[in-house]
Amino acid sequence: MPELPEVETIRIQLEPKIVGQTIRSIDIICPKSFCGNPHKIIGKKIISLTRRGKQLSINLSDNYVLLAHFKMTGGLFFHPSKHTRVILKLGSRPSLSKRETPTNVGEGDLKQKDVAPLSRGAVRRTEGFNLYFSDLRKFGWLKILTQNELAQTQKNLGVDILSPDFTQKYFFKQLQSSSRPIKIFLLDQSKFAGIGNIYACDSLFLSKINPLTPAKNISLSKSNTLQHNLQKIMSESILHGGSTARDRGYLMPDGQGGSHQDHFLVYQRENEKCLICNSKIKRIKQAGRSTFYCPHCQK
Repeated sequence: MPELPEVETIRIQLEPKIVGQTIRSIDIICPKSFCGNPHKIIGKKIISLTRRGKQLSINLSDNYVLLAHFKMTGGLFFHPSKHTRVILKLGSRPSLSKRETPTNVGEGDLKQKDVAPLSRGAVRRTEGFNLYFSDLRKFGWLKILTQNELAQTQKNLGVDILSPDFTQKYFFKQLQSSSRPIKIFLLDQSKFAGIGNIYACDSLFLSKINPLTPAKNISLSKSNTLQHNLQKIMSESILHGGSTARDRGYLMPDGQGGSHQDHFLVYQRENEKCLICNSKIKRIKQAGRSTFYCPHCQK
């Protein structure tokens, strides 16, 4: 599942390619994956890309936003796949031909063998290129919003982990408000936008905090350490292109995997030796999610 570093990596790779381009047409293969009237953003220019937590905003001219939430297996790619759900046809010229109006193609009508010729034809017609929203499990989506609607949509999101507002003071205050186990509390997007399972597990390990510890029982010193390590690990993961775990649920827009999985500290390392003490990494279930930790280092 793409977490903050993965979505930030997608933003970084997309930005130089698509900013300045115009949305010439949209093919909606899976209606579940696209929310809103596509006609509203045809001819709109891509102004910038921003991210909050795990959500990516493609900011358009005339105050529109195309918000992307990748959920479990979604992503934006430069090439089609058998899991392509939406095709954004981009170009530098704003004019539209009759063949380039928005279409609801229908998933049963457009198979893998049909997608590649369509993209090649689009490149020749528009002097642009296609951007593909692909999603194996169909939980992710693209949604058309205005900037005001975006603010309303994201009003319940907590502070982004890489934001200057994610201070030690803010973090400790939030911890003091809950008796939930710290691992579960870290995943609460209304408190901290962007933390997922991978980085919660590894940050707790690096901070020597047991994942079952009630959040309010964590000392100020430990809270400061954890806040620092959350930002440290996420920044390192961005440098590694994010984490492409065993389920291959995340790939970069160019189709390549990230490499941060080669640097996991405890995540997905059940029964392997701890990198510090050689004890075996354990896995437990918390709120239906796997938690990995070292029983010796994280007593």
